[in-house]
Amino acid sequence: MKLKIVIHGPKIHNVGYRYFLLSNADNLGLKGFSARNMKANGEQAVQILVEGDDDQVNEFREIAKTQQPKAAQVAEVAFEDYQDRVESLSKFSFRFQSLQVSKGIESILRIEKLQETMLEKQDQMLGKQDQMLDKQDQMLDKLENVRLDIVDEIRTSSESLISEMKNAGKRNAVDLRDSHTDLKSYLDEKLGKIEVDISRIKARIGM
Repeated sequence: MKLKIVIHGPKIHNVGYRYFLLSNADNLGLKGFSARNMKANGEQAVQILVEGDDDQVNEFREIAKTQQPKAAQVAEVAFEDYQDRVESLSKFSFRFQSLQVSKGIESILRIEKLQETMLEKQDQMLGKQDQMLDKQDQMLDKLENVRLDIVDEIRTSSESLISEMKNAGKRNAVDLRDSHTDLKSYLDEKLGKIEVDISRIKARIGM
């Protein structure tokens, strides 16, 4: 007995449908079997040809009608008598397994290529991170140098101010009142100069 079956629906391909049908055909001991993916009325479909004893074919027909892979979405299962030649189950099984192995190799090669691409991008990212760290170190060095310059300038200004204050005190020791007035004016002048220096230093470092 021979039978042609067409199963179609929204999701028939890439769900293991042919392997599912082949396994059931092998379990029933069918003589002939073949299955190929196709399109039917704009939908995904799989066409199956089977050959075997009446009981075997009828049981396979019931399986095809009522069972399916978990991920499949079936709209209709159609049956019709078939008279032409049907490929032997063993021959189809060998050809199908060879096809699956070939697809597996292609998938492995794609994965390896993807891994190589990802590793290259990772290396590029690490290189950019190293560059950013180098720039950060350079900025820290510059900030440290500017900080030291500021400290030196403030220390120099302070020492100069203290020295000149002492000299001014000695020069004006005779007249304490005049000395107080001169010293206050002198301090105001020096403090103003320090504020100008600090503003200039801040402008240099972008504060």
